[in-house]
Amino acid sequence: MHKNLFTDHGIPVSAEEERTAALCKNEKGDCRFVIAAKGFVVIVNLENGHIKQVFFPENNDEYPYSSFSSDGLFYTGAANMFMVLDPFLEQFIYYEMIENGEEIVGFSFAEDRAGNIYFTSYPHCHLLCYYPLSKEIIDYGRMDDSEKYPGSVAVDQSGWAYIGIGTESKNIVAFHLERGLKKDLIIKSQRQKGTGYIHLGEDSFVYGHIGETSSPQWMKFSNGDFESISVEKLSPSFYTGTGFQKIHRYQDGNYHIESYSLSKGIIELVHRETAQTKTIHFSYTSDGAKLSTIYLGPDDYIYGTSMHPLQFFRFDSSTKKMTNFGGEVIEKGGGGNIAAYASHGNLLIGAAYAGGKLLVFDTTKKFRRSVNPKLVAQEESIHRPRCAIALKDHEHIVWGGFPGYGMIGGSLGIYRIETEENYLLTHETLVENQSTISLGELSSGDILGGTSIETPGGAESREKEARLYILNWETKKVKNSFVPIEGAGEIGQLFIDKYDCAHCLTDQSTYFVCDPYTEQILFQIDLSNWGQTVRNCFTYDLHTNTLYCLLSHTLLSVEIQGKHYVEPKVVHTLPMGATSGIVQKDSRIYYGSGSHLFSIQIGEG
Repeated sequence: MHKNLFTDHGIPVSAEEERTAALCKNEKGDCRFVIAAKGFVVIVNLENGHIKQVFFPENNDEYPYSSFSSDGLFYTGAANMFMVLDPFLEQFIYYEMIENGEEIVGFSFAEDRAGNIYFTSYPHCHLLCYYPLSKEIIDYGRMDDSEKYPGSVAVDQSGWAYIGIGTESKNIVAFHLERGLKKDLIIKSQRQKGTGYIHLGEDSFVYGHIGETSSPQWMKFSNGDFESISVEKLSPSFYTGTGFQKIHRYQDGNYHIESYSLSKGIIELVHRETAQTKTIHFSYTSDGAKLSTIYLGPDDYIYGTSMHPLQFFRFDSSTKKMTNFGGEVIEKGGGGNIAAYASHGNLLIGAAYAGGKLLVFDTTKKFRRSVNPKLVAQEESIHRPRCAIALKDHEHIVWGGFPGYGMIGGSLGIYRIETEENYLLTHETLVENQSTISLGELSSGDILGGTSIETPGGAESREKEARLYILNWETKKVKNSFVPIEGAGEIGQLFIDKYDCAHCLTDQSTYFVCDPYTEQILFQIDLSNWGQTVRNCFTYDLHTNTLYCLLSHTLLSVEIQGKHYVEPKVVHTLPMGATSGIVQKDSRIYYGSGSHLFSIQIGEG
């Protein structure tokens, strides 16, 4: 066997993303700052800069979403594991797998007067309670019949818990912990897209709102009900920051935390009394950030980003040099990734999560934030991009994906390169309630789109089967749409061959070939024995007329022979499983395997 048949090119992005943090203060008044990330916590002594990394129990390497500090202990959850950390002992003192069918526990946290810890779960909005003295956990069950995201929770002094819920139909639920009485506090006419919000004030009363504006109408809660109040009467939360930059008990300790970043390994501090500033630099062990889609740029380099955090990298396959440009070059990048690419001339166009951002890179110039790449569009109705193609007219990029939180059906973006204008076609004009996640251009210039019925932003799907549709390029209207594979929820991959036939792959690894004009299925086979569909898994070799298909465990090939379609052949089983793809260059197939960039030789190198 050739020694270079399989090559691990290493980890392009050796960084992790902070997900939640808290200051923990014990009885002696000592304080520790705890940052939780995927699979571990970092414990920081802000006084002397001492750092300790502690991994989650039982090799749990999932993401935490929220945390809570009480009596010097740090509470969090990842996947279905609830965890309690003593940051002064620098170890987890309790953990339990919650076997209630939920995917994520610890979505939000609260505490009652007795010191019992309450937490919520996804995707069925359960409320649970941990009793520190008895180490017992009870599950109060589902708090909302349809919503998935219980983003905030608080408990008042009369035994009521309040849960802020969203995203398709915002709600605030009041639940009496002893009597089990549950009631919605938001009337149906107000339950629109968005999320209810709750926090415990520093005065021990519960406050919240349901507005999404900069000046929401605040409410004060007690005894399972509420009254509207002015913002002047609002007591602040024990949390500060937003998103994954939240800090619980942020006012504890001698130092105010100005900023912190796990990916950069830095904490900026200001002493509360002296106003003296201090910077702590730290490092930690990381398996690296998982890779998103990779792409062969117009300059013959391989480009890609990591996921959580988003850092942009380039790989020179000739010199084997890896360059990580970090996250700074991507305007409004944050915790997302570039999920789809297209190219035009020297331009590389990337469609990024979160927020549906379209970025244009000039590969002949130095990369500099807000200059190169240039943020040219931001579309909430394509919040999670999945596909992008450059049209043969050399004027347009077409891109699509899933919409934002609480929304159903993504738009299709048509970006004109010269004018930097982005025109949207909504799902109602394409395939109603579905999102376009794969694209191809037919010889006529018409666009072929493959859809998904999924709603990753928390809304309830209203459809049962994914469709293919033909968009008339001249009129921007759909000529026809049809269900090619009964029961398929997604047509995630799409390639159009020179005979105008579409090669597609579903979410269940069903490979099929169809004539999109006649709607005839020409070939179909279940490839699930070879692995799961990975993001961006088709690449076409023009010289050999071969379509390569990358599944999670196997690389397959299809020789295209006119309209006579044949079964895919196994090229190689993968020594390292594929999680994203795919670039073909110099007789090698490159793909992402977790945080590693990997390649396989497919011809004479």
